[in-house]
Amino acid sequence: MNERRALTRHDEPYTRSMRRALDIRGVRVSPITTAYALLAVLVVAGVVLRLWFISVSPLNPRYSNADDGDYYRRALRFAVTGVYVDDSWLIRPPLHVFFFAFWLRLALILGLPQLGLLFVQLAQTALAAVMTLIGFGLARRLFANMRAGLLFAGFLALWYPLIEQTTVLFSEHLYLFLFLIHLWLLVRYDQEKRLRDLALAGAALGAAALTRSPALYAVVFVVGWLIVRAVTSGAASRWQAVKGAMKPALLVVAACLAIIAPWTTRNYLTYGHLIPVDTLGQINLWLDLDDVARRNENIETLRRMPQAERHIYALERVREILAADPFRPFSSMWATFRHIWKAQFIEDYFVKQSFFTRPLRETALPGLVGDLLWLIAVVAGLVELAGRAHEGLHHRLLFLAWIGYSLLTVLVFHVEPRYLLPLWIMIGLYGAGTLAAWRHGLQVTPRLAVQAVVVAAFFWLLLTYRDYPAIIAGGIARERAMITGMSAYQSGDYAAAERAFRAALTAQPHFVDAQVHLALALKAQGRYEEALAMLQRNSSRRTELVVGALLRETGDLTQAASILTYIETVAGEDIQRWALDWLRPSPVEILAVGSGLDMGYLTGFSPAEQDATGGFRWLEGRGVLVLPLAEPLRDDAVLLLSMTGGEAEATTPLTVRIGDGAAWRVPVVRGEWRRYHLLVPSERVTDQRIVIELSAPTFVPVRLDPASNDARALSLRLSRVQVR
Repeated sequence: MNERRALTRHDEPYTRSMRRALDIRGVRVSPITTAYALLAVLVVAGVVLRLWFISVSPLNPRYSNADDGDYYRRALRFAVTGVYVDDSWLIRPPLHVFFFAFWLRLALILGLPQLGLLFVQLAQTALAAVMTLIGFGLARRLFANMRAGLLFAGFLALWYPLIEQTTVLFSEHLYLFLFLIHLWLLVRYDQEKRLRDLALAGAALGAAALTRSPALYAVVFVVGWLIVRAVTSGAASRWQAVKGAMKPALLVVAACLAIIAPWTTRNYLTYGHLIPVDTLGQINLWLDLDDVARRNENIETLRRMPQAERHIYALERVREILAADPFRPFSSMWATFRHIWKAQFIEDYFVKQSFFTRPLRETALPGLVGDLLWLIAVVAGLVELAGRAHEGLHHRLLFLAWIGYSLLTVLVFHVEPRYLLPLWIMIGLYGAGTLAAWRHGLQVTPRLAVQAVVVAAFFWLLLTYRDYPAIIAGGIARERAMITGMSAYQSGDYAAAERAFRAALTAQPHFVDAQVHLALALKAQGRYEEALAMLQRNSSRRTELVVGALLRETGDLTQAASILTYIETVAGEDIQRWALDWLRPSPVEILAVGSGLDMGYLTGFSPAEQDATGGFRWLEGRGVLVLPLAEPLRDDAVLLLSMTGGEAEATTPLTVRIGDGAAWRVPVVRGEWRRYHLLVPSERVTDQRIVIELSAPTFVPVRLDPASNDARALSLRLSRVQVR
C-alpha cells in the first residue's frame, strides 16, 4: 500500500519508460522490482568499497592521540571494566563510544580481542548499508520519485568521504545514520500521520545528540516544521493550526529529552552541574577564539583542573574575549566560508603537504570520482534549493534551517571535512530530487535567474579558491615521481630513488612525504647529515620516525630512543609495519627489544615496557623479526632469544620459523627469563638478513585478573635477540 502511495505523478513517466525498456522478448519486469534490484546493487557496491578500504587503510586508533584514539581508549575501558570515565580534558558525547565498546566487548567474549577494531569497522559497514536503504526511502518519499531515491542511495553508497568514515572511529558515521533515520521518520509522519513515527523521530534526534550534541538544539527545527506544516495545510485558521501542532511538538520534544535524560542525570550526579550532553561547545569555542599559538597551553591549563570546573572556566574566558572584542567570532568568517566550498579529495591529494597515513594514493580513483559526484550533487542541490518548494514549504524550511545551522557551527568554530558531512548530505539529497526531474527538461520560471546566480556564486567560490588546473598538473607530476621513487627504493636502487624523490619535490616543494622518502634514500646511501637536513621537524609522524632512525645511525642513542618510543604511541597507524618496510636499519648481531631502538627490526609487538630486568615487548600473537647481517652467516650460527612465557599457562608454546625453513616448537617457561638457542639454517637465509617469524597462543590479562583493564591479546615477553 505504501509503495502504491509513493508512485505519484512524478513516478509515472519513469514507470512508463521502465516498462518499455523492460519489455524484452515478451518478458515484463516490474519497475519497482527493477528499482529494488538497482538499490541492491548499490548496497552491495557500497559494502564492497568499504571492505576494500578497510583492507588498504593503515589508520589504527590504538596508536592515535587524536579524537579517534580517545574514543577507542574510552570504549576499550568500558568494554573491559564496565566503567565509563571522562579521563580526557573534556566531557564527550557517549553514544558512539558505547557503540564501539559493544563490538570490542563482543570480540573479548569470543576470545578474539585482536579483532575488536575489525568488528567495529564491519559493524559500521553494516550501518552504511542500512543508511543507503534509509536514504533511498527518504528521497523517494520527499520527492515522490523512485529515481530520486536511487540517486540519493548511490550518493550515500559511493561517495568517498562516507566510505572513509566507515573505517575510522569517529562519531560522524553513527551520527549521520541516526540523523537520516530522524529525517526519514519525519517525512513518513508527514505522509502517514502516525504519531509513533514522530515519537521515533524525536528519539532518533536525541540519540543523534548523544553522538554530536548540536543536534539537541535543533529540536526547535522540528517544532517549527510542525507549526509550518499545520499552518500551510489549510485545514484551519492559523491560530488553530498552531494549537493543533502543540501536541505533536510536545511529543517529539519529550521523546528527544527522554533519550538524553539518563546521560544528563549522570552528568549532574557526577559533576554537580547541568551538562545536557558534553562540554565540547564551551571548550572548543574558547580554544578557537583565543590565540592559536596558546592552544596547547590552554589545554594543559584545563587538564590541571577538576573535570567539573573546566567548562565553567572556558566559558568565563570566552566572555572575557568577547567583552574585549565582540566581533572576534567573525574575524575570519569569510576566509572560513570560502574554505568550505572546495573539492575535498583534490585538496587532500594535490594540495596538502602530507597524506598523514591516509591511503590517498591507493584510493585515488574512488576519491576523484567522489569529488565529481560531490560537484554534481552540490550544483543540482543548489538549483533545487533555490527553486520552488515542490516537496512542501515545511520540508524546505526544515532543510534550509539545518543547512544554515551546519554552516554556522562550522564558521564559528573551525572547518574539518567530517564536520561538513551533514551539509553535503542535505544538499546531495536535494540534488537527487533535481536530477530525477531533469529528464522533463529545464523549465523557464521567474526563479531561474535566482538559481543561475546561486550556481554561479558556487562556481566562483570553488574556482577562485584554488588554481585547480595548475594544482592537478603539478600533483600528477609529483605522483609519477613518487611512484617511480618508491619502486626504485624497494628494489634497492637508492640513487634512482633519490632522483625521483627530488623530482617530486620540484613538482611540489613542501610535500612532506617526498621529504621523508628522500631522507630514506639518502640514509640508505649513508648520507645521514644530508638526510636530516631534508626533514622538517614535527611535520608528520613519519618524519619524526625517520629523524629518530637517523639519530640512531649517527650515535645519538638517548634522543633517538626518546623520539622512537614516543612516535610509536601517537602515530595513528601500525608504525612498526611501516618502519619494517621502509627504514632499512643497520646490521645488528644483538637487538635489545624494548630499548626504544628496535623500530625497523620488528612488527607484531606491543609498545616497549620496562621491568626490573630492563626493557621488553609483548608478542601479540604473531610477529616478525628482521635482522640485517654485516657478514654472511656461518654454518654453525645460533639464534638466541631471551624470553619469558605468558600468564595463562606454565609454558607458552612458541612456533619459530627462520627464513623459509622448517618450524620449530619452543616451550617458553613462565615466570623467569631464559635464553633459548636455535640453530640457524644458513642455506635458508638470503639477502644478508634473517627473517624470524614468531607465533604463539594469546591470553587477555583482564580475563585472568578482573582488577586489570588490559584487554590486549598477548603471548609472551621478548627482551633480546642475538645471532652468534
